[in-house]
Amino acid sequence: MSLGKERTDRANGSQDQPLKARHKNPRNLEMPAATLDCRLLSASSCAYNIDRTGGFTPPQPYFGAAGFQPDPIAIVGGPDNINACLVGKNGDGVIVAFRGTLVPDIHDLPSLLDWMQDFDAIPLSIDGMPGKIHTGFWRGLETIWDGVLAAVQPLLTTPSGKLPLYVTGHSKGGGLAQLAAMRFQLAGMSPQRVCTFASPRVGDQAFAAAYDAAIVGIRYEYTDDIVPHLPLSQAVLNSLLHLPVIGRRFSEFPVWDYVSAGTLSFINWNNQIVGDSEMLKAQRIAHLTLLLVEGKVKEIAADHDHSCGAGYMSQVCPGVCPQ
Repeated sequence: MSLGKERTDRANGSQDQPLKARHKNPRNLEMPAATLDCRLLSASSCAYNIDRTGGFTPPQPYFGAAGFQPDPIAIVGGPDNINACLVGKNGDGVIVAFRGTLVPDIHDLPSLLDWMQDFDAIPLSIDGMPGKIHTGFWRGLETIWDGVLAAVQPLLTTPSGKLPLYVTGHSKGGGLAQLAAMRFQLAGMSPQRVCTFASPRVGDQAFAAAYDAAIVGIRYEYTDDIVPHLPLSQAVLNSLLHLPVIGRRFSEFPVWDYVSAGTLSFINWNNQIVGDSEMLKAQRIAHLTLLLVEGKVKEIAADHDHSCGAGYMSQVCPGVCPQ
């Protein structure tokens, strides 16, 4: 779900099967970022530069900060290849970074299909998966899963032993990352760490409980970014119902039992990273509702941005972006 300045190259062409990357410019050998979570955020940002044909243009400064060595493989699939993922290695191990939603454009069918997938939120039961999960995200993952698995498996095993597996993504990419992490876990390839940024909720309480019991998962959420509140919980919906003029429209929204999975690292309004609490939950709902009442939609949208100059990159990756 991309509300900020997420970018993707929009080359013409459409293929249903996963494709490997065709690199358009050489790999940059800058030093990787200092922290693992920054390297994973940078990898998530790189995933936005996968185009519809499976081509990948390494973006700076994110590519250098992620530390991919050698260049990663790009995998695409689904209607007009709206689902995409990077698979590669860096000094940490094997990195799987899912791309978030394409920038919405009423003149661009694939981007509209991508957003429709996000809103296909009816809970779905899948054999072998715990609880119920988001239909649109599951179907999106299905379109590239075989390609992801085929790319990951040969990278994990080396002559010196098995490499750690890391899974990441921003926005919809974070949602796909959580579902993929559970699938890796069930397939005997337990991720070392899953790190998501601005991820929506992808499952119910049963899924979240199973995920938290099996996965070392961290989810970064920034101030008034609305995407981590989606699909809407009853608590958020109750608050929005009191909005003037538009509040009554929220009465038409369905409410499902989606909950957040993973350990929260919340970047608050003082640019401090704090953990979750009941007080923080209430504070976030109240603050977001106030911004909506004041019509500050652009401010809410900006809080979802992952790129240089925005909150996620500034706080998770200080020093990576040019001053």
